[in-house]
Amino acid sequence: MAFVLVAAPLSSAENEQQPAEDVGTIMVAFGAHIDTHPMAGADDLYKFLHQAVFGPGHAISNREAAERWMHRELADLGPSIEGEPFCEALGGEPLLVRVNLRPFLANGRDPAELVDAFVSSADGNHGTARRMRVVLELAASYLGCAGRGELAPALEALAAELGERDFPAIHHSEAYLEAYRPAYRVVLESLAAAHGWCESR
Repeated sequence: MAFVLVAAPLSSAENEQQPAEDVGTIMVAFGAHIDTHPMAGADDLYKFLHQAVFGPGHAISNREAAERWMHRELADLGPSIEGEPFCEALGGEPLLVRVNLRPFLANGRDPAELVDAFVSSADGNHGTARRMRVVLELAASYLGCAGRGELAPALEALAAELGERDFPAIHHSEAYLEAYRPAYRVVLESLAAAHGWCESR
């Protein structure tokens, strides 16, 4: 489904300051995500948008912590998931992707390289509350166009509640965890492309 950027009400000041291509890449990725993740709830959609806007910086304090987290998660991945993509686009500026750990490991890739990319991506990506607010408004409007309008009020409520705290990161919902067993790292698309991770087969 095509997304029309004027679908959500934006103030003229926001429109002037927000790069249209930045918002557009996030909305295209958001549309693909809700198509492939029907069990996603408002928490999961907020998390997706938060990662697209702010990147992975909230998730780590230093490289050693990121490496320990990676080792723990790799040890508890469980069996592969049929059809799980190597990467999922998040959009944003700069462009970001989720690199899924199960196909990454099954393809013989080096976890240390992914840790390096994750840390570099966290260091270089800084979103803003204003951008997050714009993206959430657009996403809530898009849900109605995409036949998922029942999620819009919950996403709007999250936006209002968490906006008062400068849009913190949140966890996936239990339903999403059970349905999709998410295990990924958010990295710059340019770094993933340089390593050929998203082209792996």
